[in-house]
Amino acid sequence: MKRVDCVPGLETITTLIHGAGLVRNVIKGRDVNSAMDLMDEMEEKQIGHDNVTYHTMFLGTMKSSGIEGVCKLYNKMIERNFVPKTRTVVMLIKFFCESRRLDLGLDLWKYLVDKGFCPHSHALEILVTGLCVRGRLQEACDCSRQILVRGRQMSDAVYRMLQRFLLQSNEMAKLEELNSLIKKLQTVLPPTRVSIDTD
Repeated sequence: MKRVDCVPGLETITTLIHGAGLVRNVIKGRDVNSAMDLMDEMEEKQIGHDNVTYHTMFLGTMKSSGIEGVCKLYNKMIERNFVPKTRTVVMLIKFFCESRRLDLGLDLWKYLVDKGFCPHSHALEILVTGLCVRGRLQEACDCSRQILVRGRQMSDAVYRMLQRFLLQSNEMAKLEELNSLIKKLQTVLPPTRVSIDTD
């Protein structure tokens, strides 16, 4: 392309990054460093990164350099004020929870909320599960509350899990607060599958 003086655009560069990030193919993949260099070159030439770029790079980095590489790329993404799409958010939160880095999962959650985005209910489910299992009920309730006050219902699975852990910990006030928010939301939205126990 350089020889014929053809300037590559975002789609072309993203395709190259995708090729360099194919870590499932040992022969073609594991060249995440070259893909990272290409991202830096894009930035130098003021070519923005899109969600495909980040999603592909995170996939490659997860396979090749684990949590350290993902943290490095994640920090770059945050510094660039980039907001990833749902599938990338879900993938990252799942990876952070599996890597026992709930701090990063919560950090991403807070970043999205601060930017005015309401994370997907699947991301909530993964994060709340990780938090509840580790006894971090206050943070699990905070994330759930943020979803509810933004007009989005939580899934029945998330509610039941929170309910179980809150009852076990005798945190009745927190459970009542969640129930109140759910009821308030149900007066505005069509009925959902979440059913609240009134006993």
